[in-house]
Order: sequence, then structure tokens, then C-alpha cells
Amino acid sequence: MNRALLQISKWSAWSGMILLLGAVFTTTADILARKLFGFTYLGTIDIVQLLVLSSAFLSIPYAFITRSHVAVAIFTDKFGDRGRAAISALAAFLGTAIMAAFGWFGFNHASMQMEYGDVSQTIGIPIIWYWVPVIYGCALSSLISLMMSGESIYKTLLGERSLS
Repeated sequence: MNRALLQISKWSAWSGMILLLGAVFTTTADILARKLFGFTYLGTIDIVQLLVLSSAFLSIPYAFITRSHVAVAIFTDKFGDRGRAAISALAAFLGTAIMAAFGWFGFNHASMQMEYGDVSQTIGIPIIWYWVPVIYGCALSSLISLMMSGESIYKTLLGERSLS
């Protein structure tokens, strides 16, 4: 399961990077068109916001699975292997709870906005497209965090290496 989640999160992060590149190119094209030809592309802000938001939430699961988040090593280095595993289990459990809550509330809010037919201000992109990457990223991050929590609990109780 670890390998499958790693591959899914890796492809998700690559997709996020491609979308971020799209945001850069869209912004650059708009600026060049404005400076060189005196016109602007309609909806640039809507598109760039969607691309940047999507890139962030598609990349978060990869940060979870590679343990790339900021850690306070000066505090955790004072503990033994089991102590660090217990702290890691707590952090992963909190990560699971937070990301699951974000996903749940996001899903509820997205459902409401879809029901009302909300669209972006300039070019009318359905708001649900802004919510899809948020819900996906939160759900995948929750699943990864839950798996990491289980591994850390296993390591805490048995003092052994992770399940992977």
C-alpha cells in the first residue's frame, strides 16, 4: 500500500508542478500582451487562481508521504527511537484529523456552492473546479497520514522498523 500511495502522490505532485507552470506561463503571456500590445487576456486571474490552488493541494500529499514537513528536531532528538515514534504517531494522527476535517468541510461547502451554481467572477468557471483539487488533496493526505500513524504506532509498541 505504501508504494501505491507513493506513486499516486508522486503523480499528483507532478501534475501540481505542471499546473503551476501553466500559471506562470498564463501570467507571463498576460503581462507581455499588456506591455507589448496594450490588451489583456480576459479571465487571467480566475485561471491563475485555479491553477495555483490546484498545484498546492495536489502537492500536499507528496509532502506528507515523504515526511517533508517542518519538524523541530532539537526537541525530538532528546527521545529514543520509541519516543520519536510516539511523537511521530501523534503528529500523523493530528495530520489525519486536520486534513480529514478540511476535506469534510470542503466537501460540504463545495456541495452547497454546486447546488447554488456558483461560478468565478470574470469568466464563469464553475466553483466546483476550485474545490475538486482541495477535496482530493485533503482525502489523499488523510489516507497517507493515517497509514503513517499506524506505522508509527507499530514502531512505538514493538520498537521495530516501519511496515514498509
